[in-house]
Amino acid sequence: MPGTVQDQLEQGVPSLMALSDSELELELGRRLTQTSEELTSQPTLGVVNAIGPTIDTSRLQDLPTFVRTTATRFLDKFNRQMYSLICDENDPDNKTIREGAAGGAEKLGYAISGALVITFGWMPGIASVIAVIIMKRMAKSGYAAFCETWKEQL
Repeated sequence: MPGTVQDQLEQGVPSLMALSDSELELELGRRLTQTSEELTSQPTLGVVNAIGPTIDTSRLQDLPTFVRTTATRFLDKFNRQMYSLICDENDPDNKTIREGAAGGAEKLGYAISGALVITFGWMPGIASVIAVIIMKRMAKSGYAAFCETWKEQL
């Protein structure tokens, strides 16, 4: 396992960028489900190592429906807080996100995932998937338009 959170994010974000939106959602659900199971059954979390460069997309498609549901509920639960972090200029960490956006896709992914680790205390393996989901949505619509649309959904 890489030594620092930054090392983990730098390893995980690029490999996740190749996944489709659906595959990212499944990967998030898989990591959340695995973390939940490991918290109750073993002393260490294997999902911490799940940010490596190879993700088996064929295995993702075979996951049960509850894995996707887990991801959707998780994203819905934190939707308002993530919006504030990403889009609200008054949020103390928003400046880091905006600077990351100016630096390109990977830098934005690192900025978002790092902020999610710091703000919410999420493991890098989970934060990196969420960061890439957010980043891909932003790329499709442009940063300002993305934030306007997201706000309308809150």
